[in-house]
Order: sequence, then C-alpha cells, then structure tokens
Amino acid sequence: MPTATSTQTADPVESRTSIRARQVFLVSKRDELLTPIHAILDIVERILVDSRAARQEGFVRDMGKVRQAALELRDLIQDVLSPARLMSTAEADFEALRSRIRHEMLNKLNPVINYPEMWLEDADEEFLQGFVGDLEMLNSLGRRCFALIDTILASWNIEAAVESKELDLQSIEDMVQRMSSELSPAMTEIGHILIVDDNGVNRDILQRLLEPLGHSITTASNGREALNAAQKGGIDLILLDIVMPEMDGFAVLMELKSDPKLRDVPVIMISALGEIEYVVSCIKLGAEDYLSRPYNPVFLKARINACLEKKRLREREQQYIAEIDRERRRADELLHVILPGQIVVELKEKNRFAPRRYEGVAVLFADIVDFTPYCETHTAEEVVEHLQGLVETWETAALKYEVQKIKTIGDAFMAACGLLTQVDNPVLRCIQFGREMIAATQQLSTGWNLRVGIHCGQVMAGVLGRRQYLFDLFGDTVNTAARMESHGVKGQIILSSEARTAVDQLCVLKELDPTAVKGKGIVPRYQFDGFRPEAAPIGPAV
Repeated sequence: MPTATSTQTADPVESRTSIRARQVFLVSKRDELLTPIHAILDIVERILVDSRAARQEGFVRDMGKVRQAALELRDLIQDVLSPARLMSTAEADFEALRSRIRHEMLNKLNPVINYPEMWLEDADEEFLQGFVGDLEMLNSLGRRCFALIDTILASWNIEAAVESKELDLQSIEDMVQRMSSELSPAMTEIGHILIVDDNGVNRDILQRLLEPLGHSITTASNGREALNAAQKGGIDLILLDIVMPEMDGFAVLMELKSDPKLRDVPVIMISALGEIEYVVSCIKLGAEDYLSRPYNPVFLKARINACLEKKRLREREQQYIAEIDRERRRADELLHVILPGQIVVELKEKNRFAPRRYEGVAVLFADIVDFTPYCETHTAEEVVEHLQGLVETWETAALKYEVQKIKTIGDAFMAACGLLTQVDNPVLRCIQFGREMIAATQQLSTGWNLRVGIHCGQVMAGVLGRRQYLFDLFGDTVNTAARMESHGVKGQIILSSEARTAVDQLCVLKELDPTAVKGKGIVPRYQFDGFRPEAAPIGPAV
C-alpha cells in the first residue's frame, strides 16, 4: 500500500493543494507527539527555577539531564519527522527511517522516565514534598510518549488513514485552499509606515521590503525623531526598534500611548530573539505586535497588513460612532422641536410620558382671518412661505413670555402658559403674547388679521401616538378657549369670565354681548382694550 513517503512517485498532476493537505496531516501527527514533550519541558523549567530545588545539588543535576533529554527529543522529532523530510523519503527507505527514529526516541526517553521515578522513591525527604506532583507528572508524560511512539510512527500512512476514515483529506484540502488563496489587491492594506531604528542598514532593509508593496515610508534614527515625525500626523503604522541610544523603544512607546493624538497609531516592536521578554512588556503597554530579525517577508507582510486592517476598522468604527452620535443629537433636536424638554426627558428615561392634570393653566387659541381666500388666489409656495415666517415669529414671542406652543392646526395656533413651568399670572402672559401675535400678523403684506381667545382652568396633558408623537391638552378649558377665539373679534383678544378675573385689576376689559356657545349655553366674553395706567405688565410688546 502506498504511504505518505511515496508522494515522489505519485501522479505528476497531483495538485499543490493536495500535497499541502498531506503536509498538514503529517504536521498534526508530529505535533501530537510533541505535545507531551513540551509539557515535560515546561514542568522541568518550573522545577529548576524553584529556590527549594537548590537545596539538593543532585536533584538539580538530574532535572537538568531530564531537560536536556527532552530538548534533544524535541529537536529529533522536529527534524527527522518534518513533513518535508517524510514526503521526500522513498518508500523503500521509510521502514529503516522509522526503525532508527524509534530506537533514538526510546533512548532519549529513558532519562525522562527514570530520573523522576528514582527521586519519587525518596519523596519522604522534606525538600521533595513540594515536587511530588511534578515528578509524578514527568514520569506519567514520559510513559505516555513511550506509548505514543509506536502508535504515531505507525500512522504516517495517509492512504490507510483515509481508508479507515481517520482522515478526511478532502476537508483538509478545502481548508488549505482557503488559507492558501492569495489576497486580492483590494484586500491588501496600504499605509504610511514610520520605521524607527538607529541602524541604517536595518532601516534600509525594511524600506526595500515594504516600498514594493505600495507603502509610503518615513524613517527615523532615534526615538526623538520618531516622536517628531509621528506628531506631524499621517502615520498609519510604526515599526519601532527596542534597543536605541538616547531614547529606547520602550520610552518611545510609553510617550506614544500617553498622547491622546497618537495612542491609536498601531506599533509593531522590532526585536532580536534575545529581547522577547522586553517585547512582552511592550505589548502589555499597548504595542500591537512584534517582528524579529531576520525578517520573514511573508510574516512581515501578514503582520503589517493585519495591523493596518485593524487600524482601518477602528477608524471606520469611530466614524460610525460619530455618525450615530450625530443622528442621536439630531433625533434629540427633533424631539425637542416637537415636544417640551421635560417631556423629552421622561420619554427617554421611561419610554412614555404619564398623563397628568394641571391646575390654573391659561390656554390660548389664535386663528388667521381671511386666510382661505388668500390661499385660493396665491401659489402654495407663497402661502407656506408667509405662514412659515409668521409661525416662527410667534414661536419666538412665545419663548419671551414663557408660553408653551402646543401645536398648529392649519392656520390656527394653540398655546398654553403655566403648564410645565410655574409662572406668575399665566393669563397676563398670554395677553402679552397675543398682542405680539396680532401685531406681527397685521404687519404682513398678505392682508391677514388674527382672532385670539383665552381661557384658564384645569387641563389634562399627555403624549399621543407612537410613530409621530404629539403632546396635547384635553378638557373643558381647551374647548372654552377655542370657543373664545371662534366667537372672537378680528384683531382683538377675547377672554372668558375666568380669564378676566385673573387680570381684572391690570387690564381694561370691555364686556361684549353674551353669545350662545355650543354645549355651554350663553357665555359672557370680554375684549382686552389695553393695560391700566397703574399696571406694570411684564415684557411689553415690541
């Protein structure tokens, strides 16, 4: 039966993907054997740095031998059982290779198994009490490797693994195909990269590697130059050497991350292999990644592309957040245009506004006289332009007298005072407001005039609708105010009896003939004819 080692004589049209899929399978098998070896090394390293172990020189020496045996075993597995070597070995030579590997691996496992077992026999010694668990684990892992060797070495036959359904070669080929697919130009991120290194040769190597990929490059020979270049803006990524004179990479990174303008610029640390512990510290401070010399072009491109892509994603995220914030502010502004501020707050907090009653509220209705005939003889643009300007003027005047606009209904305007904000004499403020409304209307070239009606009393208030909110007032007070306007006089302010009582000492009021009002019978009406000389009304009309 052909094995993985016979791929040299396989069909010459075998795809590159299929070959790589076989390599992936072999790597997984090799790593299955390496896993306990790595665990052994981790345990031994932990024992050797423990101060308690130093009490027994022989124990430290033997643990050192275990460590050395595990390292040699690891190197043997990585070298001899590498997928490239296995796939290039002729089938006739594979059995001999497997026999030699088995012999060498078992020899190197002997110290891993025997030394921990020997020291466990002396576990009653006081200094060993803290290492019993580790020694038992070392012995167990060594025996596990011993058992795995024959199992793993017997499983390199890919065709047998496929036949026994241990291996789904097609799924691995699919995965390799996805991983191997080349990034399209649209997916490759291009950016402005700052290279910081005191060694000119290193700077030149990186620049020569990156410029052909489309990146624009700026270089700096020390930390101060790097910070100055970054402050100028436009840098998408910084490649930062750790060891530099004057100001090392660690200090540069701290300054970058403490600057609000620069903290989001990604930084990749450049490190020699012996400086990895410093790289870890830099990543804790906010560095994005690290590169070690000599540079692997594939890793270099992948890491730089990943950093630039994350930066672009963060920038887009910030743009989306800013857009959401703008939309939120716009929605708030629209809500405040439609509804009073206090109601907006309650709606946002509770998603509803609880209906409630208010006492002593002055309600004003105003209606434009001669509006309909004007509409029949003028364009819609002209009508809306004049009406819009007039309503805006009324709204400005309402703010001056702390009168709350409720709504417009065609050419009619409804407002209230003393509703959400307590004020002195709401009726008086409505009269002042009404005077300005009439004056503004009469000043237009349209020939319009205005009737105003005011009543005061108890009202109910609430927010209606779900798709288009409307804050509105209900009750007899609202109906009576509307009747005062509809039975009013052009260019005048008409008050009910209740409204008249609130301003009788301040205003000159002319009693009009009582009129029949639907649903209310005969109702007295009073026309505002000015302020008494001794009165000092608030906010005189302008």
